[in-house]
Amino acid sequence: MKYKTDFGQFISEQKAKISLQSQELAKILGISLGYLSQLEHGKRKCPDVRLLQKMIEVFDLSVEEINVLYDLYSDASGQISPDIAEYIQSNRIVKKALRYARDVSAKDEDWVQFIESLKNEQ
Repeated sequence: MKYKTDFGQFISEQKAKISLQSQELAKILGISLGYLSQLEHGKRKCPDVRLLQKMIEVFDLSVEEINVLYDLYSDASGQISPDIAEYIQSNRIVKKALRYARDVSAKDEDWVQFIESLKNEQ
C-alpha cells in the first residue's frame, strides 16, 4: 500500500504532533541529532527495530499508526515489516501457507477471499 508520506516525513509529522524539537527527540530516542536528521530526510532508511519500538512508545502511536510506520519502514528499507516478520517467524504453519501461496501463484483475489473467510470466523 502506498501512503501520502514516507518514513522520514512520518517521523517529522509525529515529532511535530507531540511538540518536540529535534534535539529533544534525539535525546529521548538515544540517537544523535545528525542520525535523526538523516532519518527524517530519507538519507538513512533502516533504523534498528528497537529504535522503531522506542518511536512507537514516544509518539504514543495507535495500532493503525504503528501499522503505517511499519509499512513505511518496509517501503523505505526494502525489508519485510518487523511485525510481519515476527509473526511469520513464530508460526510454522504461516511459513507453509505462504510457500504454498507462492507455489500456486496466489492472486490478490485469493488473498481477499482468505481475509474475508477469517473475518467471517470472528
